[in-house]
Amino acid sequence: MRKLTPDSRALVIVLALFTSIGALATDTYLPSLPAMEQVFSASTAEIQLTLSAFMLGLAVSQLFYGPMSDRFGRKPVMFGGLAIFIAASFACTIAQSVEMLIGLRFFQAVGASAGPVLARAIARDLHGGDKAARMLSAMGSVMGLVPAIAPIIGGYLEIWWGWHASFLFVGLIGIVAIAALVLKIAESLHSPDPEALQPLHLAKNFHSLLRDRIYLGYMACGCFSFAGLFAFISGSSFVLQGVFGVAAENFGLYFALVCLGYVAGTQIATRLTMRVGLARMVWFGALLAAASGIVMVGLALGGVDRPMAVVGPHIFFMASVGMVLPQSIAGALTPFPHMAGAASSLFGFVQMSCAALVGALVGRSFDGTQLPLTLIICGCGLLTLVIAVPATQKGRRASPTEPDQASVPSIAGD
Repeated sequence: MRKLTPDSRALVIVLALFTSIGALATDTYLPSLPAMEQVFSASTAEIQLTLSAFMLGLAVSQLFYGPMSDRFGRKPVMFGGLAIFIAASFACTIAQSVEMLIGLRFFQAVGASAGPVLARAIARDLHGGDKAARMLSAMGSVMGLVPAIAPIIGGYLEIWWGWHASFLFVGLIGIVAIAALVLKIAESLHSPDPEALQPLHLAKNFHSLLRDRIYLGYMACGCFSFAGLFAFISGSSFVLQGVFGVAAENFGLYFALVCLGYVAGTQIATRLTMRVGLARMVWFGALLAAASGIVMVGLALGGVDRPMAVVGPHIFFMASVGMVLPQSIAGALTPFPHMAGAASSLFGFVQMSCAALVGALVGRSFDGTQLPLTLIICGCGLLTLVIAVPATQKGRRASPTEPDQASVPSIAGD
């Protein structure tokens, strides 16, 4: 069967599917979280640990997938990760306790993390510089549809069949993803590194990355931007359903509005990054993140206690994530074509570790109002801006000019 070409829109869609597997596994069961408190006789903080355990699994496993793919190639490592994801997803349906579910969610994440790490590495194998950023933004446009649709699907699955159905659904999607990998994706790594898994070589690579200020700056911007996104994921069901009384089937509609903001941000970035550069795009997105977070806190302090007081500003925050995150990934990975897998792994490890901590903080700080959640999101936005100012200045001075092998398609067309 013919494989997808580097400049095809279909490749962007398939890579976006791989990248969004983890988001799908989380966003689909969000409407079930309040009900799961009753099913497992668990506290809000305990149920939140199913989210934090997932982020921890993503973080730890990403350290290994990148170097493994640098050694053995992208496809076989991706296949193994997706197989683990499918098995863990089906196992979640028979969890008998919240502790068992937390453990299975960890292993589900171990499998899911292969998707974003290796999809980013494949994009870097095929393209470099601003065009890699454009491809990642195009992938983000497709990815943004997944969290927009998943909670709506999850809400109806919860009503019709209960929380088990969400995990069965994502397991079936995993089977679709592994079929697409086998049938349509060509191996993108043509020169594997035989030393990639040697401990000293691996330590040397990570040490080189951690000494690079441009890499660290872009990584920090991406991490705090994503942390604000994950704070909303962690707390939105409890705030919207628990505080504001939104029904499970309607929760997904609010979540979809937020995700449309992300799609809009990625579309803006897709069209403008080649014109203004990824460093300026990161700076503008960080400014929008800080501003939307401040507005959200202001509404909470002003006593505006309705769903759109949280959802409205977060639409703009999500647009900022669409501008910041793909460009930060491209800016961090572009200077390291010889170890794109390791660079992607380290980026993902720090990103998911930060998200896990923020998710746990959201659960611990919940007091029956929207204020703690809004303060955490605002803090993430302000930190993104504070870091983006020096990071993007360094990025502009060292802007990569690497030639690309092919043009990158825009999902919306040009």
